[in-house]
Amino acid sequence: MPHTSPLTTAPPFELPTQKGDRRSLADFLSRGPVLLAFHRGTW
Repeated sequence: MPHTSPLTTAPPFELPTQKGDRRSLADFLSRGPVLLAFHRGTW
């Protein structure tokens, strides 16, 4: 069984957009590789 690091594999998730639509990781993965980065707000 191959080892998968929790630092390289994101679990499936869904988040709201600013317009209130829902987007899932699967939506973006269907178009190709995804780089997911979180930026801590400066507020």
